[in-house]
Amino acid sequence: MGTRDDGSNEHQGFKWERYAIAWVVLREGLRGLSVEREKSEIVHRYAHLIRQQAAGDHHTYTSSQHFRQPPSLSSLLRRSH
Repeated sequence: MGTRDDGSNEHQGFKWERYAIAWVVLREGLRGLSVEREKSEIVHRYAHLIRQQAAGDHHTYTSSQHFRQPPSLSSLLRRSH
């Protein structure tokens, strides 16, 4: 955890394994109130799974899917351009 796709440490000294992280990834193109609405819907839909995550669990949640790993940095960068 905490390593970028290029192998460099993204946040030097951060202890990623100590935390359960729920990454919420929104659909592209959302703006304003739609962003807040989608975040809320995703968290409510998966709250029972998020609650069960333990230290070191880094899961990704989208409006239609749940993955048991963090989003890849390359996919997030692709979305931002």
